[in-house]
Amino acid sequence: MSHEHQIQKALNVLVYAFLITASVMSFSGNDSLEDIFNSFETYFDPAPWVFSVWTVIYFLFGGFVIYQWFDQAHESALHGVSWHFVLSAILNTLWFSLLEGEHKLLALLVSILQVFSVSFVFYKLESEFPANNWWDRLFLHAPFSLWHGWSVFIAVVTAFVTFTGVKKTEDGTILPPSILHIVLFYAGIGFLVFTAIGYVEFKGDKGDLTSAWVISFGLWSIFAEQPFVTTHWGALAAALVTTLWPAKPYILRALGRSSSSENAPLLG
Repeated sequence: MSHEHQIQKALNVLVYAFLITASVMSFSGNDSLEDIFNSFETYFDPAPWVFSVWTVIYFLFGGFVIYQWFDQAHESALHGVSWHFVLSAILNTLWFSLLEGEHKLLALLVSILQVFSVSFVFYKLESEFPANNWWDRLFLHAPFSLWHGWSVFIAVVTAFVTFTGVKKTEDGTILPPSILHIVLFYAGIGFLVFTAIGYVEFKGDKGDLTSAWVISFGLWSIFAEQPFVTTHWGALAAALVTTLWPAKPYILRALGRSSSSENAPLLG
């Protein structure tokens, strides 16, 4: 292993440690991610429990920074992930800081850049470094699949934080969404639904169920949080579609039929 490769892997470990430390400090303070999003009330707000996704992502990345030192993960970690784990982590931290400082437009731009950065790893691993065993699936493909789907979801939520907000009465009661807000809501929901379906249908038998289901999880949280009939049931329909569509190969298999995505991997 060259000196440069050792530096890259060591930086991955340091960045991971920084992410964990920043996350612990955030959730133990007054400005946790949940608190920040609660302060920006929109008609697209997810329920606070959706942020538990971070726990799963951090756990899997903990496995990644250990697994990268093994010979079987060497090429994938260096040339598949490359420096994009470090870059994506920096962008993620910058996004949080900007949102905390109420620089919403900049936070949105950074969240979009992060999607592109994670996308590089997502598609690089998928096309050039397919999983050869369960360790590859669990600690190389799964964390970046989760992070990719989650980053897309967060970017959409951040867009609503940036450009929309709720209307309230004088006593603080939230009014039902206007026609414009409803149109924007379903545009956002539709984008997430088609993105989740795209994950499943991506390159036929290489569909990514992990990314699709993390978006589905986000849609369930929006359904749980939004009380108005005009958005509540639409979110439920979207959540059901994105939950069942990834399961389609298994449902068809149980019925004795097949589909083009029947062999879609569960973990990336």
